Amino acid sequence: MGEPIDDELRRMTGNPKVADAISAGLRQLTKGGAGPELAEMARDLLAGRISLRDVGRSSAYGPQLVEAFSKFRQWQIDLSPEERERIERQTEEQFGDAAAPDHQV
Repeated sequence: MGEPIDDELRRMTGNPKVADAISAGLRQLTKGGAGPELAEMARDLLAGRISLRDVGRSSAYGPQLVEAFSKFRQWQIDLSPEERERIERQTEEQFGDAAAPDHQV
């Protein structure tokens, strides 16, 4: 991994695979597909200029995060039961029981 945020992600998730996936998602956000504000946030997180706790407290990224979460939530609601089950199964296969702290997969 190697980014300043990696240790924070591993501590927060308790699962190295989940932490790696989040870090990969942040690197993807830096490309700007979710907008320039979230790209900036991801760059700042990866570079260690801001912490996840600071992002959560910040009003600078709030509207963009709320909008992104709303889109995700709508996508999730629109899933058929079969799609939801398939995604849950794939997620468990990829990450193990992410709800179990310090679960090494």
